[in-house]
Amino acid sequence: MTTILVLGATGMTGRPLVELLLGRGHELRVIVRARHKLPATVLEHPKLTLVEASVLDLSDEAMAARVKDCDAVVSCLGHVLDFKGMFGQPRGLCTDAVRRFCKAIEANGAALPVKFILMNTVGVPNPDCGEMRPWFERLVLTLLRHAMPPHRDNETAAAYLHRHIGRNNKHIEWCSVRPDSLIDAEVSPYGIAASPTTGIFSGRPTTRSNVAHFMAELIANPELWNTWKFRMPVIMNTGE
Repeated sequence: MTTILVLGATGMTGRPLVELLLGRGHELRVIVRARHKLPATVLEHPKLTLVEASVLDLSDEAMAARVKDCDAVVSCLGHVLDFKGMFGQPRGLCTDAVRRFCKAIEANGAALPVKFILMNTVGVPNPDCGEMRPWFERLVLTLLRHAMPPHRDNETAAAYLHRHIGRNNKHIEWCSVRPDSLIDAEVSPYGIAASPTTGIFSGRPTTRSNVAHFMAELIANPELWNTWKFRMPVIMNTGE
């Protein structure tokens, strides 16, 4: 059975992803700062291995041990949307985690490529698609890049996968999933596109459970993975 490491497992998208993956019978490893934020059904699950620590406080050796023999790594890390979360440390949480865990995967030298799935945001452009934004969106995103560290962190995390890992890394294949504005609801019909089909401020919202479902499908479905690896798919709800 597939072995998966989930970062950000106590977050609002990480929790449904963890529950879904365990329900499908996967071996799961998680690194969390506070284990009490996970439900007892998860904590007591026989296929769960938990390390209680801040992700970036782990040594390089500890990171390599966590990803050893993993088939996939999923990062649902994000910044808490309060003043401390947006402007406090670590400002480069997502980028530093992507960079260090990719290096840990490479250090292990796995025989088969490990899938690295990054939960990102539709506000981060895909350089391969030549996405042209309306001038107002470009202005807002420029202001966010300079004024809001979490947005810049999302951009640099995706850029690390795109530029530094690229398409020819023999140890890592990647996908950066870009949801629109996130909401809480059950799994529902959703669509996947290479680029936003509307303006990023006028698109459909995305259910967190749908994002979790899509990422779980990327791990389980080889055809779906081959369609979206090395790409930055946009996910949006399609139901009314």
